[in-house]
Amino acid sequence: MKPRRSGRRRERGQVLPMLAGFVLLILAAMAVSTDLSVNTHYKRQLQNITDGAALAGAKLLPASPALNDLESATAASLSVVHNAFHWSVTGSGWAQSLATSGCASAQCTVTVCAGISDGATCTATVSPGNASPFVLTVNAPPLTAAVAHYNGDAHRLEVVMHQQSGVFFARIFGTQPDQEGAQSIAYHFAPAQPLPFALVSRTVIQSGNQGETIGGNIYTDRYLSPQSNGHAGICAGLDSNGHPGYVYLGYPQQDDASPPYAADGQSSSRADPVVSGATCPAAGGQVAMTGRPVGAADCIAGLPGVLTDSTVTYDAPDDACEMNPSMPLPVVAALPNLPVYPVPVCGVLGLVLGSYAPNEYRCPVGPALVVDHQLAPGVYEVDAGLNTGGCDVTMDGTVASLTGVTFYLKGGAGLCITLPSGSKITQTPFNAGTGDPGDGRYIAVSDNVAAPSILLNSSGGGSSSGIWNVSGTIWLPTGSLTMSNKAAIEAVGQVVVGTWNDQGGYHQNAAVSYNSTLAPQETEVLQLSE
Repeated sequence: MKPRRSGRRRERGQVLPMLAGFVLLILAAMAVSTDLSVNTHYKRQLQNITDGAALAGAKLLPASPALNDLESATAASLSVVHNAFHWSVTGSGWAQSLATSGCASAQCTVTVCAGISDGATCTATVSPGNASPFVLTVNAPPLTAAVAHYNGDAHRLEVVMHQQSGVFFARIFGTQPDQEGAQSIAYHFAPAQPLPFALVSRTVIQSGNQGETIGGNIYTDRYLSPQSNGHAGICAGLDSNGHPGYVYLGYPQQDDASPPYAADGQSSSRADPVVSGATCPAAGGQVAMTGRPVGAADCIAGLPGVLTDSTVTYDAPDDACEMNPSMPLPVVAALPNLPVYPVPVCGVLGLVLGSYAPNEYRCPVGPALVVDHQLAPGVYEVDAGLNTGGCDVTMDGTVASLTGVTFYLKGGAGLCITLPSGSKITQTPFNAGTGDPGDGRYIAVSDNVAAPSILLNSSGGGSSSGIWNVSGTIWLPTGSLTMSNKAAIEAVGQVVVGTWNDQGGYHQNAAVSYNSTLAPQETEVLQLSE
């Protein structure tokens, strides 16, 4: 009988082919892994280049970009990419020349094709040199942003690139594309731009019986509500430069959404629609503006230099401008060189040679500062105490002129002004002489903690109002400004409050006249949007 062959010997011939296949799979995996690493490198490198190019270009966009500004921004972006890829150029002014050739009618679009075109219209065709073939496009303003309202925004610039990645095995296996792409959009909010509103308030309550004129733009988050049965009216009038005033509303308003806003906000179906193209002061019960927007372009043009990602539109039912989402709390220049006072004082302990000296004023109970003596120029920090009515600073007209005085209301402190009929207190802000954006601008400013307040009251009879006459900015975005019967404010500058409450009755109503030189400047921003 023949001996049987071992099954192990029969299988021995299959080991080598299996081993060879396994080795090939390992090599293929290693090759694809290498390609993936190369692919990631190309993508990261490309994104870094487009990010830098977009930021370099956007940095040159001023507050109101003209076509020549767009050309300069485009040229700067081209130069940054050229520094990375070194395609051949002629002359030192090549970037500006190329940008100019691609700019017309408030739009710059320049496409550089190096070895590939991807179907694009090439402004210039160059050799890629040692680099992988690529297509570069600079758009100022953007044209292909994912966020729709970025497109056409002259304060943004877009850089888009596609480049062959250089991978080999992955293309063979069909697991990776042979190109990598990157898109960057940068935004620049130029420095030295004041917030362009005479009055900013989350809620505006106007229950007096006289027309109230706000010289400049008005922004209110929810609604403007004049007294419907009296003769109250509020009107956005001409500013100090003769520009018409516009009313800007937050979103949503009554006509924009279902509950909880169905019975809230402006509406053409209520008694207080906005009347455009009016002459201030407004008629009784009206909300009005001298501006007459016919579309979003007019609303945007009336609002230069606002740092917001809101989409500004024209709301036809309300005949007003609208910002969606509602405008966030503006970021503006802080008080310059805010002093640090070592020991807080209470009341008369702050008197020095018969006048109050700048200091931190704090009293556990009662007013921290009673303005019954002259105040030396400076910043007066006032801490909130346990006071009925929140009167941490009181003024009654004993001192009629406050020159170079700024009240810094901390922790929800309150300023109470009680004026006899026909009297007036004038106040100008402290100017430290630093030249900083917030220096010499704030009449009253808060730390945005709790609910700081300013309350204007009247004392005694008479037929005229007591007036607080200020030149500068009142900045209480989390607080309130309330004017009772026979008391009013006359402000040249700007007012930013959480609630504007005018209860002037048949007497003089409040008035604000926008002056950009007395408004604090918003903070410069240079950032990537996409």
